[in-house]
Amino acid sequence: MAKQKPQAKQVPKKEVVSQVKAEQISNNQALSFQQEQSITRWLPAIFALLIFVSYIPVWQNQFVWDDKPYILLNDLVKNFDLKAIFTDYVVGNYHPFTVLSFAIEYALVKEQTWLYHLDNLILHTVNSWLVFRLLQKLNGNFLVSLFTSMLFAIHPLHVESVAWAAERKDVLYTLFLLLSMWYYLKFDDTKDMKWYIASILLFLASCMSKGMAVVLPALLIITDYCFLKKPINLQLFLNKIPYFIITFIFAYLATHAQKDAGADASTVIGNAYTTGERTLMVAYSFCFYWVKTVVPFKLFAFYPYPTKLNGNLPSTYSLAFLGAIILIGALFWFGRKDKRIWWAGAFFTIAVSTVLQILPVGSALVADRYYYLSSIGPLFLIGLIFSKLYLKTKAILPIFGVLVLVLCGLSYKQAGTWKNGLALFADADKEYPNDAMILSNLGWYYLEQKEFPTSKQYLIRADEGGFKNGDVCRTIGSMFLDEGDYKTALKYFERASQYLPKSNRTNWLFATAYYRLGDMTNAEKYYYDAVTNEPKNAEYWNVYGLALTGTEKFDDARKAFDEAIKLQPDLWDAYLNHSFTYRKEKKFDQEIKELQALIEKNPDYLTAYRNIGVTFVELKQDQNAIEYWKKGALKDNTGEYEYNIGINYVSRGDIKTATEWYIKSAREGNANAKGILEKNGVKY
Repeated sequence: MAKQKPQAKQVPKKEVVSQVKAEQISNNQALSFQQEQSITRWLPAIFALLIFVSYIPVWQNQFVWDDKPYILLNDLVKNFDLKAIFTDYVVGNYHPFTVLSFAIEYALVKEQTWLYHLDNLILHTVNSWLVFRLLQKLNGNFLVSLFTSMLFAIHPLHVESVAWAAERKDVLYTLFLLLSMWYYLKFDDTKDMKWYIASILLFLASCMSKGMAVVLPALLIITDYCFLKKPINLQLFLNKIPYFIITFIFAYLATHAQKDAGADASTVIGNAYTTGERTLMVAYSFCFYWVKTVVPFKLFAFYPYPTKLNGNLPSTYSLAFLGAIILIGALFWFGRKDKRIWWAGAFFTIAVSTVLQILPVGSALVADRYYYLSSIGPLFLIGLIFSKLYLKTKAILPIFGVLVLVLCGLSYKQAGTWKNGLALFADADKEYPNDAMILSNLGWYYLEQKEFPTSKQYLIRADEGGFKNGDVCRTIGSMFLDEGDYKTALKYFERASQYLPKSNRTNWLFATAYYRLGDMTNAEKYYYDAVTNEPKNAEYWNVYGLALTGTEKFDDARKAFDEAIKLQPDLWDAYLNHSFTYRKEKKFDQEIKELQALIEKNPDYLTAYRNIGVTFVELKQDQNAIEYWKKGALKDNTGEYEYNIGINYVSRGDIKTATEWYIKSAREGNANAKGILEKNGVKY
């Protein structure tokens, strides 16, 4: 028995080794060892050239979609808050290394996009090289490794992960994961524990870049079985225990982060689709990536869940189920003689398993970015096919060269769609009309362009399409607020308060709408909630003071303004509003005293000149009012202060002097002064 055991272990190993050697012998008829070494030496440069040429459009690309919450609006990034970077969730994810990379870039170039894109391209180039080296180490076949890594470098389905700044997490976690695999193999060769520890630490880094890295232990197991020829037994799992511990920790963190951000779609999807329908959708997701591997056309930034036609899923989903069975069966059948095929199929399935929507996450059924790591499986199969064809005819090399050029062209075109929000979602809108996610993103684009009516139209359609997003409702309500339709604004703020993501700004918006409606009681209530939830926000204390002034709680109002000034000493509106409370109490001397102090603190704060002038007029001290308005006029170019002086002289019956000031005001462009002069036939 003792003699039979090692023989049983060696049989499959000899089969595969001999097969690989046979391929190598044939390959060497055209590629000598020196030629392979020469190509290997130049391969990083070749990858860099192909990638940087294919991605030329990214240098014109703006920040789009999640770039804003991840980078532009992320205080952790902008303030380089190292502690929060490693403790807080960001947009429903825990990936501190990714956020740290953004923080470093932001510290260097702020909102210039070039560095973010450059780093993604560099990381993708390194990943392509690592794919080659890893497969060369595992497979031993130069051409298979070359074909696979070349396709990895320029496949259009990778554009989303590379051209989108916020998808740094894809290229970063893949970098660490491939390195972790490399050092695991090095440990397996040498039994040197330092490589094992390095592998575990790199896996930890991968998980801290993106939660999808948790699949590594399973990838190591299928690599052990298919390439290293280890039997499936307890021993195989023992050295994976540290990896599994890390996996469980980060799987929990990822799940918790998704729920915290409201991205856990299990309940919504569970209510919308039956178990059978969800099974068909999983099959569709599985087949989607295999089909797009071969036919990488009609690629979009967003692929929504299907709409039921007459209560049923489209027939494509039933065909996908059949296709998945056939594909899995074919992989199993052909893999019996060549376990590399099993490895390719298993690698893809394991790598993509967390996003096959078995447990629904987010509002997309599939996404190009999910293909980044998992693509190694299908592309490896294509590499095997081209290698076998090469054994029959060397003409396959120019054919492969044409394929590379075609894929480069497709990647070039796809990279251009990430230029801005309109380019990104316009085609998706045509393919999936009335999808709420797509509509909302077009709404955000038009909002940035300050095309408010168009933006509001898209966002309302998104909300009516069932998007149920707090930011969308807050934004729609804010537009109605700006338009003066306060009651409609309140309806959207009410909806915003029910949806995720939650925001304290909703309280502020509620309060502002009530304030403008003259409902000071409700305004005070919501402003109080705003400052209670965000006590370090000076502007919230300022508007809270205004509401307290409206309810004639003047002492409390002044305390609120004092708090605002304490938090932000240059918040001049708070000083002005503080003085206004004394005006409301008819304590004009104190108001004037504070306004004079304000003007001394900030001589350019024009509103103080206007207010102090109005108070002097009320006190019948017209000359004092005019003196302050003259000072204001020297700093103002709107003609407002000249116009006020003119009105004052009219009120005192001095029409001649008033006319002189109206003319000065009209020449500054003041429409009211122009109207008065034209009405009276006075040229200016």
